[in-house]
Amino acid sequence: METGNTRLDELYAKWFNKTATPQEKADLIELLQVGASKEELAPAINTIWDQLQEDQSFSLHDKQQLADKILKQWPAESVEGPVAPIIRFRWTWAAAAAILLMVGSVFVWKMLTDKRAFPPKEYSTVPRQTEPILPGTNGAILTLSDGRRIVLDSTTNGIIGNQGNAQISLQNNQVMYKAGSATATDTAMAYNTMSTPKGRQFQLVLPDGSKVWLNAASSITYPIAFRNKERRVEISGEAYFEVAHDKTKPFIVQTSNQQVQALGTSFNVYAYENEELEKTTLLEGSVRVNAIDNNPTRRPRVTTLIPGQEARINNSVQLLFVADNVGEAAIAWKNGYFNLENIPFDQVMKQLERWYDIQVVYEKGVPNLRFVGGLSRNMTLESLIRALKVSEVHFKVEAGRKLVVYK
Repeated sequence: METGNTRLDELYAKWFNKTATPQEKADLIELLQVGASKEELAPAINTIWDQLQEDQSFSLHDKQQLADKILKQWPAESVEGPVAPIIRFRWTWAAAAAILLMVGSVFVWKMLTDKRAFPPKEYSTVPRQTEPILPGTNGAILTLSDGRRIVLDSTTNGIIGNQGNAQISLQNNQVMYKAGSATATDTAMAYNTMSTPKGRQFQLVLPDGSKVWLNAASSITYPIAFRNKERRVEISGEAYFEVAHDKTKPFIVQTSNQQVQALGTSFNVYAYENEELEKTTLLEGSVRVNAIDNNPTRRPRVTTLIPGQEARINNSVQLLFVADNVGEAAIAWKNGYFNLENIPFDQVMKQLERWYDIQVVYEKGVPNLRFVGGLSRNMTLESLIRALKVSEVHFKVEAGRKLVVYK
């Protein structure tokens, strides 16, 4: 099998144009597994950078397994160090290329082709744990209005409860409400809360048919029936909404610092208490964002978004501003990826804390670095850390689900 740039260019082009034969795909995988230098891989990767498309002939699960296998089995070039073995730069390039190929939409390696990229460095290995830290999965806790709690991780499909005239069912990691007819005795509003701990995500269909995707470490409180002139829910953390259209009843999402109003649309709300910004990103339709301010002397801060725009509220200085061309990046989590595009290092680590249910500790302060692109949320923590080794940081996993970051 040829091993030069020409062969790599050819194989990459065929893979992403979906014309590669099974043997050609096997050849490309073999090239990555046996090793190829940065100089050999760079021209091929740069060629397809702007043309990347997900290969449909492999399932996402298959791609993730292949990427994880390459990351774990890549023959690292170890040298002696003062404390621990050191792994050379060549390994990280291959790891990033492997994930790019297998998982799709992974561009962390792009930093290495930029003229401003870091010079070759040596990096310490990730200490191997007895039990790998697995990625998050589907699961949540449903707290009913009477205080009863249902752990959805261990609940089987079917009807899981009745409240008034509403029937609650669970189908394939999604809670659904079927509202019955209101009666003269139905006067009090009953509210349920769905919450996801760290390492869990879940879906919900509200009584009006609106769909909600709840990210890790998040919660949503909602009535079991929308009987008022508006459909109001409250969230903390992050949730993506696909709102059922009803022009007579606006849909309102309330957080601690904003109120988002929509008639029928798709949008994402990001409102974690330990983050400086609250964000609302519009995918389809139109929403009106009203920043909550307890100071009555200040002028109300309100904006209406068009698709692709994101309203950002700075919680510390009570400032509202709008960013353009955001769109799909905001719902990468819903589609199975971490969005790392131009994200500060500490915010990336907060994503990992929530999804892997870990604690991140900085030994010498937070590195002043930003990443490019994204990574699959279905990788083990060890594999993800290996893929992130394109920057001037080291990682080690310690007991108690602790990830230590040091320079």
